[in-house]
Amino acid sequence: MRHRLLPPPRTAAWSVGLVLALLGGASGAAADAPGDTIVDDPPVLATAAVRTGAPIDGIPSGPMVSGGFHIHAHLTLYIDGKEMWVPAGVGVTRPLVLDPDRADPMITAAKGFYWLHTHDESGVIHAEAPAPHPFTLGQFFDVWGQPLSRKAVGPATGNVWVLIDGKPFTGEPRSVPIKQHELIQLNVGRDVPFQSYQFPPDY
Repeated sequence: MRHRLLPPPRTAAWSVGLVLALLGGASGAAADAPGDTIVDDPPVLATAAVRTGAPIDGIPSGPMVSGGFHIHAHLTLYIDGKEMWVPAGVGVTRPLVLDPDRADPMITAAKGFYWLHTHDESGVIHAEAPAPHPFTLGQFFDVWGQPLSRKAVGPATGNVWVLIDGKPFTGEPRSVPIKQHELIQLNVGRDVPFQSYQFPPDY
């Protein structure tokens, strides 16, 4: 899959006090701050749930992990043959900061990050932990706040086909392991040929 064109500009607002709190390394639970909202573009399948930082499926939230386990997988979604996007901000607690130099939403800092999260709408899933840790696609969807089964992918319902690195996966979608540079494709309602993705060089 080719790199997506930048979607229309987004806006997010935050107070000077929130930015100073971020720079001070604040961590832990946080409520959604006024104006601290990402407005999804129409291709996004479902908005990321706003989380408080409480553990989900045993996955905690906290400061960005540095120097530990850090891998990237990619998730492509097709609903009735139409590509839909994974939202920015899955597994990110507020307040957050968006990159002002990008037209698309790119989260550069936040109150906290779950070990499974997204920074943008590219479909890249970041899996970060202090040490190697097994993760599944079901856990990612739980952090996202969306259902996942053989009959549902988020709000989309119908027969679900699962492709991993171009090969059919016959198990439960929730059990798909998240591995380094793994390419996961979920087709709902209609099967779609596998679409590849090129990770950025530093991923």
